Amino acid sequence: MNRFLALATGLVLLPFSAPSLAQTSLLEFRWSRDPGYVSLDYRISNDQPRRRSNLKLILPGKLRKHTILEMIVEAPEIFEKWRGKIDVDSVKIGRDCIQKSIFMGTRTRCQDYFTLSEVTQLGPGVIRMTPDGPIPQSETIVVELKMRNPATGFYQFNGYATAPGQVQIPAYQGSWLVEIE
Repeated sequence: MNRFLALATGLVLLPFSAPSLAQTSLLEFRWSRDPGYVSLDYRISNDQPRRRSNLKLILPGKLRKHTILEMIVEAPEIFEKWRGKIDVDSVKIGRDCIQKSIFMGTRTRCQDYFTLSEVTQLGPGVIRMTPDGPIPQSETIVVELKMRNPATGFYQFNGYATAPGQVQIPAYQGSWLVEIE
C-alpha cells in the first residue's frame, strides 16, 4: 500500500513543461491535424450523456469562399453506435445569429431561418440540407440540431457545402469537436 501512495504522489509532483500547459484542448495535444483542418465553434444546451440537447454548429461567413447551395453535416460513425441520435425533422439553418455572453458562457440565438426545401439522412449520422435559395458567402450561419447525446467522449462533426458551378462536389468547410462530459 505504501508503494502505491509513493507512486501516486510521485506522479502528481512531476513537473509539467510549458508547451503542455499551453494546449487549448487535449484533442489538439493527442491528435495531429492536417494542414487543411478548420476548427469551428459550437454551442450545446446540455453536455451530459444520454440527455436531450440542442446543438448549434456555427459556420462563420468569413471562413467560407463561396455561397452555399447545399449543406452536409456528418457525425462520426461511433456517434450512433454509442446511442446518439439526431432528430432529422427538427434540423434548421439560422441566419442573423447573435452570440451573447452570459454568466456561465456564451449563448447563440438566431433571429431568422432559411427555408429548407429538403432535409434527408444520407446514412448513419449524415444529414443533407437543401435551402430554397443560395446562402450568401458573407453570412454567418448556424446549423441547429436536436439530438440525444451519446456516451461520454469527443465527437468530430464535419461540415461540407456545395457551391454554384458546373460540378456539384461538396467541399470541406470545417469541423466541430463536440465534447460530451
